[in-house]
Amino acid sequence: MYALRTVILPFIWIFNPALLLVDVRSGLDLTLVVLASTVAMLVFAALTMNWMRIKLARWEFAVLVVAVLLLFRPDAFMDRFTPEYRDLPAAQLLPVAKDTETDDRVVLVIGGTTIEGEDVVKTVAVQLAGKKGDDGRKRLVDAGLTEMSLGDKVQIGAVKFGSRAKKAGLEQGWEVKAVKQRTERPSEHWFYLPALLLVGLVWVTQGRRMKARAQ
Repeated sequence: MYALRTVILPFIWIFNPALLLVDVRSGLDLTLVVLASTVAMLVFAALTMNWMRIKLARWEFAVLVVAVLLLFRPDAFMDRFTPEYRDLPAAQLLPVAKDTETDDRVVLVIGGTTIEGEDVVKTVAVQLAGKKGDDGRKRLVDAGLTEMSLGDKVQIGAVKFGSRAKKAGLEQGWEVKAVKQRTERPSEHWFYLPALLLVGLVWVTQGRRMKARAQ
């Protein structure tokens, strides 16, 4: 039980890819994630020992469990209120690529048949080149992706070897099923506030219990 502090460490990188500088849009985002994960690990250690400043009461244990979940996976809670992306028709690929923020990714749902003959549908994300407002087709080409519009359908015409598109898992000849556009939802980092308030509540409550015992 005590060693669970070490067991959970690898999962932090999965739940918070920003720690690996993945999808980090600013230094503030990175700082918030690092600080939140640090506090979460300390609180999780307290849970494994059933001890913070003194032994945890049952309700304090439950409160800290909620706080840890909020700190580790704020995005999961935000997803319950509003999705991060909305699906658009494949024909909107070029406009979405044009309006995608600089150094951000375009997210696609693609489908096709593997060399083993299996039909597969998967979601991939390609970091675009160029700046927001540049020609959408050029941004895709610079990222290694050439698309072909066939009426309302969009097909992947070519994927440059070693490009961002190839590394993202795009396959030549596959069809773009949908384009996912990021919504204007609030930052999931707002969930850090109630988490820290819960941790503070337990800290203050235990401090009062310590003083009461000392008297």
